[in-house]
Amino acid sequence: MARLKRVGLMSVRPRRLPSSAVVVVLLAVVAALLASSPARATVSGDNGRVAFVTDRDGNAEIYLMDADGTDPVNLTNDPAADTAPAWSPDGRQLAFVSDRDGDKAIFVMNADGSAPRRLGPGTDPVWSPDGMSIAFSRDSDLYLMNSDGTGAIRITDSASDPDLPWSARAVSYGFPAWSPDGSRLAFIRTVMGPTPTARSASLFVLDPTAGTLPVLFTGLGWGSDAPDWSPDGTRIAATEMSFHSIAAWLVAVSAEGWGTVHLPDVAGYTHNQQPAWSPDGTVIVFNGSHSLNAVPSDVLARNADGSGPVINLTNSPASDSDPAWQPLNPYPVGLVDPGQGLWHLRAADGRVTSFYFGDPGDVPIMGDWDCDGVDTPGLYRQSDGFVYLRNTNTAGPADLRFFFGNPGDVPLAGDFDGDDCDTVSVYRPAEGRFYIINELGANNGGLGAAEVDYLFGNPGDQPFVGDFDGDGVDTIGLHRATTGLVYQRNSHTAGIADTTFIYGDPGDRLVAADWNGDGMDSPAVFRPGTTTFYFRFTNAAGFADAQYIFGDTDWLPVAGIFGL
Repeated sequence: MARLKRVGLMSVRPRRLPSSAVVVVLLAVVAALLASSPARATVSGDNGRVAFVTDRDGNAEIYLMDADGTDPVNLTNDPAADTAPAWSPDGRQLAFVSDRDGDKAIFVMNADGSAPRRLGPGTDPVWSPDGMSIAFSRDSDLYLMNSDGTGAIRITDSASDPDLPWSARAVSYGFPAWSPDGSRLAFIRTVMGPTPTARSASLFVLDPTAGTLPVLFTGLGWGSDAPDWSPDGTRIAATEMSFHSIAAWLVAVSAEGWGTVHLPDVAGYTHNQQPAWSPDGTVIVFNGSHSLNAVPSDVLARNADGSGPVINLTNSPASDSDPAWQPLNPYPVGLVDPGQGLWHLRAADGRVTSFYFGDPGDVPIMGDWDCDGVDTPGLYRQSDGFVYLRNTNTAGPADLRFFFGNPGDVPLAGDFDGDDCDTVSVYRPAEGRFYIINELGANNGGLGAAEVDYLFGNPGDQPFVGDFDGDGVDTIGLHRATTGLVYQRNSHTAGIADTTFIYGDPGDRLVAADWNGDGMDSPAVFRPGTTTFYFRFTNAAGFADAQYIFGDTDWLPVAGIFGL
């Protein structure tokens, strides 16, 4: 992954960000099994946690474990049966099915298991990629509802299925799965014939908004469940089942309908179901057992291209099933409560680390002060020009302190000479002048004259830092409150802006980083009124490319690679 650049922060007031901004982009690149180029950014070598269902406590509960199977935690802890976990696209919530109210209903809870709330009757919930809708099954058909449970509508009609005249007992549609771009729903159609062996299952795909008829992609034998799209949208993992051999194996179906690939058999496991792709597309987790309805069943993991060993993640005497991989958020940012000096750094998997550093009123910055590839806190005390830097993301005293600039200067953190080490420079608002220096001071000492200084922008502009042209050197950007314009300069020289565009609303607070891994930094704004980050992947006016909710109204944003 291209290095995420760090920036200082200040409250800025750009003018326009459309309310229809797109939510968090799903991750990933798919390995050799997926013979096409990736469509989305990746977080290389790092996947989120896995939710799964287990009866190890005597009834079906939803647990959460790390991607390697360690640190299992009970999220539901309820005497009812809780099953079918499904992540929201930002990885912050889980939908699930529970009979705790006497019927099978869909609930939503936070990723830590807190605040469970009922949405309505149904099974097989799955979030749309924009986070606005949930598709689910009810009474043999597929439905859509708003993510808060309102506005449920039926989108299929199994009663008019053309196969019903074929002496079928029933036709049911279930196990919906959204394509990564939100344009299609895969699902399983099951036809129950006059005898158990006459049952058949097929994988269908439909457009949930256009009302088009389902398109048959492939038959899956006697039974199947829980298809899952690859993160780049080119394949669908599913289960193909044989009634006569009582076996089930994983298949990967082309999303365009041109072929089915059987994944290599898993030694010792004849029944493999419920596949789920990892966020980076390289691994599939699934439920494996030794025979149909066997106990125990385990949550297994294998490389998506079939290479390497199969790893048993749960390996318990209980029945473990229904794995669901938490979507990673590729936009790790932090927020600082300036009134308390309390830092909150959010990792890609949504976990937040909090610690105290600094005094109320200090201006927070983040940078890689010791050149180890991890960004850590810094503070600028505007009353006396002192800089306080810490080399770990933990509470404690400053590892380095020195003074630079004048009282009232605005701090800037960045790699201003391309040596992969960050330093602290300043912007002097009264002059509209930047003072850039490529070294850090000694303890309790002061820095000498800046290595370069220049005018850029107007007094009152709010500065930020980033590598806007991908040359490895951080340079200066400005946000002008009166017009909402962003001005970016690609060299440490005086001159007009190299790039100019509008982004954000008045009152937004801006940071910049390489959000999509293309090697260039672009802006994101934190909107206090909605406590939402809005990310832009290019240095041009337009809608937000991704967004998520985090933090509190009075907090100030920072960005970096935190090493959490």
